[in-house]
Amino acid sequence: MSPMRRVFVSFGLCGIVAVSSGCRGGFTPGIERPKGEIEMRRPESLAASITVDPISSSLSKSGVDVTIRFASPEELDRFFEKEEIFGKLAGKNPYPEETLVFYIRIANHSGKKIKVNPEDFVLIDNINIQYSELSPDNISAIYEARTNVWAFAKTTGDLAPGPYGIPLKVAGSMGSGAGRKLHYLIKQVRLGAGYVHPGIAYDGYIAFPRPHPNATSVRLIIGNLKTDFSPADLPNTSLDFEFPLSIKAVTNK
Repeated sequence: MSPMRRVFVSFGLCGIVAVSSGCRGGFTPGIERPKGEIEMRRPESLAASITVDPISSSLSKSGVDVTIRFASPEELDRFFEKEEIFGKLAGKNPYPEETLVFYIRIANHSGKKIKVNPEDFVLIDNINIQYSELSPDNISAIYEARTNVWAFAKTTGDLAPGPYGIPLKVAGSMGSGAGRKLHYLIKQVRLGAGYVHPGIAYDGYIAFPRPHPNATSVRLIIGNLKTDFSPADLPNTSLDFEFPLSIKAVTNK
């Protein structure tokens, strides 16, 4: 009987670093074997459109209100056409079809400052794939690759180095010309990292890779909002907000 074939993935700070495939006992030098197994999955066809239910949802915890809303491609098309907001840059929706975009609003009524970092936000689907928030540079890589982003891993739970497991990310840099314009637009509307002081409402968009077509639900976790800072500016508390959502994809035939 032939040796069992295995696939291992090493994840770095910017995402997928390397993929090694070989027979049992054969590993590419420099790639550490993870604790569990990783199964590579590709969908048979890509989603042409996707719906999310509910479209919007809100949660409150410790004086912090978080509202999310699914931003459909049609909504984004209308938004980026507004010259009163974007001036000469108005026009094309900069988010590629391979992304799932949400509008996020965080209102701080806690009486204390909070710190937000979208890099801590994750999307987890019901077939156990986790997706990290895509930065403008990450989205640039999708354009540069000129292909889909579906070559990612389905991982077992014991691979997790943190509370939510190993994320899927892509990385890259934006090219010149029109690419820089799209990159700038995404940076302008993205929910950035930083402090939200008492009485302030902070909003913006975040994007994730489009969930696998076999997924029927996801959990959007607005995680690790730090608060209750010490005099040394060290947080004593972190808040997580979890939004369960049903998704339905229409796939290309």
